[in-house]
Amino acid sequence: MKLFLLALAIITHSVVYTQTNISLMHNGVNRDFVYYTPSSWTPTESLPVLFVLHGLTQTGSGLMDITGFNDIAEANNFIVCYPDGINGAWNADMNVTASQADDIGFLEELAVYMQNNLNTNPAKQYLTGFSNGGFMSYKMLCESSQCYAAVATISSTMSDLVYQNCNPQNNTDILHIHGTLDGIVSYFGSPTTGISVETLMETWSAYYNCDLSPNITPMPNPSFLDMSHPEKHTYTNCNNTSLEHIKITGGGHQWPGILTIWGGLGTINMDFYAPQVIWDFLDGKSCDQTSGLSDNSNNAQKTLIKIVDLIGRETEKKYNTPLIFVYSNGTREKVIILK
Repeated sequence: MKLFLLALAIITHSVVYTQTNISLMHNGVNRDFVYYTPSSWTPTESLPVLFVLHGLTQTGSGLMDITGFNDIAEANNFIVCYPDGINGAWNADMNVTASQADDIGFLEELAVYMQNNLNTNPAKQYLTGFSNGGFMSYKMLCESSQCYAAVATISSTMSDLVYQNCNPQNNTDILHIHGTLDGIVSYFGSPTTGISVETLMETWSAYYNCDLSPNITPMPNPSFLDMSHPEKHTYTNCNNTSLEHIKITGGGHQWPGILTIWGGLGTINMDFYAPQVIWDFLDGKSCDQTSGLSDNSNNAQKTLIKIVDLIGRETEKKYNTPLIFVYSNGTREKVIILK
């Protein structure tokens, strides 16, 4: 499919785009996403990429503003991407339907876009998601042929439909974070949200042939005022796969370590900073085989052919003016270079 792109770029120098807003046309619908490249990145460098999926009613840019993944990407040299679901929702086959969009197709196409246009490493692409975004992450693992080396989810589980039809194509390392007092996605399962965390972990443990019972170790509990505490459940002897669960006794439907009501409902555990713990888990994981979804004809390094203004007249690079960059691979970007 030919990609029709709209981009609003904040460019720090000729090759570093840093934070970029783009629309990708998928199935006749403009799908929005934001990505961040570390300041040292150059197009010849193939970096890992992390896709961060928001919760219901949220947006990718809103999640970017609170999680601090951009700072972590800058410090650890990876690219982070924040896509939007349609009308603030992902089609994760939730027990209570929120969306009918082809989100698997969109996220697969987005991964190919990142490979073709930012030279991301297809063997080192990762997913993390909160709530509805976590449900979508598990649906991707169950139903997509795209390989994600590792996934970390918060306050989510699998819907009954995804659970019943799950057929994973790859061994993906998994970290699941969940509070026992989550009032939106019950830790213990419910007819509205799907299976319990116990069933979720047993399911992945069975897929990966792990030992049935995990090793349980307390985590530091420096914040006594939040009335909650975490412990780590580590599954052992899995088939070349890491499977972990951080159980937060007393924790709510929130991002641990982030003091904001934007995340959800209930107690925010402050004993650890979830985005950093997530990246520490994901970092270095790699797929044995890449997806093969990329169109090889588009894999060549794109080059800028010309710059035109909004009515199609060829022009030169200008600051603080809407421009259209036309590339050799047929893609176009609407760009504003801020000075």
